[in-house]
Amino acid sequence: MAAKSYYFLYYAAIGCFAPFLNIYLKDKGLTGTQIGWLSSVAPLIALAANPIWGSIADHWQIHRQVLALCAFVAGITGLFYVPFQSFWIFMVLTLIITLFRTPICPIVDSAVMNTIRHTGDSYGRQRIWGTIGFIVLSLGLGQILTGRELTPIFWLYAGFMGVGCTILSFFLPVEHVEKRIGLREGMHKLFGQRDYLSFLVAAMVLGMGTAGYVGFLGLYIQALGGTEQQVGLAWTANALLEVPIMFFGKHWFSRYAPQKLILGSMFIYILVWSLIGLSPTPALAIVAVLGIGVCYGIFWMSAVDYVSSVAPPGLGATAQTLFGAAMLGLGWSIGSVVAGYLWDVISPHAIFFFAAGTATLAALVFGMGSRSK
Repeated sequence: MAAKSYYFLYYAAIGCFAPFLNIYLKDKGLTGTQIGWLSSVAPLIALAANPIWGSIADHWQIHRQVLALCAFVAGITGLFYVPFQSFWIFMVLTLIITLFRTPICPIVDSAVMNTIRHTGDSYGRQRIWGTIGFIVLSLGLGQILTGRELTPIFWLYAGFMGVGCTILSFFLPVEHVEKRIGLREGMHKLFGQRDYLSFLVAAMVLGMGTAGYVGFLGLYIQALGGTEQQVGLAWTANALLEVPIMFFGKHWFSRYAPQKLILGSMFIYILVWSLIGLSPTPALAIVAVLGIGVCYGIFWMSAVDYVSSVAPPGLGATAQTLFGAAMLGLGWSIGSVVAGYLWDVISPHAIFFFAAGTATLAALVFGMGSRSK
């Protein structure tokens, strides 16, 4: 129950924050390029911070304490967006939030994967509560905030993340591993696997497209003539089909290897991002966004399962945070800059064709790298 509650609160906080932050920043006078830089520089911090936090948690077996610290700082920092309007202050705040927030989900995922090996439960049925939390908050706030100030998103985010997740961190079931492989030996073993290396590169490339999609979906809906209410609907559609995927995924996909599911999800990404880019109206874009729940649900469940299966004993959090660093760190950073440039110089539609291109390249990289399996 603690893990389910943690996922619910964590993704409820993201549902308050992610769909509306760039709209808030645009209202404060920032350009598309500035928004792109805010989204790109911060993940470079995650590139280094994720493996460090994961290694600290694994080495000293202090997963709960690391989670509590990260959740508290990441949550409370969100409140400082309210009184300021400077691009550089927003940059500092974004860096702090990234430094402390990005390791949270990989560490929780690692703890959950270790637990379900003994209980026989599925990762998806734990993680589904995060999807529900995201849907409830993004949809509800989209309805409430249309035509109103967006400052409540920061107070809600701070409450869910900085208070709720901090408290739950001390109740999360964490398995203590007695026989752990050394960090240096474990990293050598991880990076000695050809398919794992190809997975990290593919995740980085896919992260580039994901950054453009996440960073500019709300602005794209508005550019097509949509309202804040439709932005909320778009983000709800984004997560809606994750629910059946997460709930029934273990039953539906158990016969397939995680590598095949990861590859299949990338092809779905290509299709969905292309359809979003071709959409001439907000309504059609929202319909196309429904497909994201399918590809993301399959990809994330399979990726977490795959990384857990190749991680050496006692380095589960380290392996998961390396995955997060590749996708949400380096990939996200590059993709955010490119997307900001495409928004300002070419067109909003170009961002989603760029995303489809990154999914194509990711599929090629991972497909070639995992052929030995």
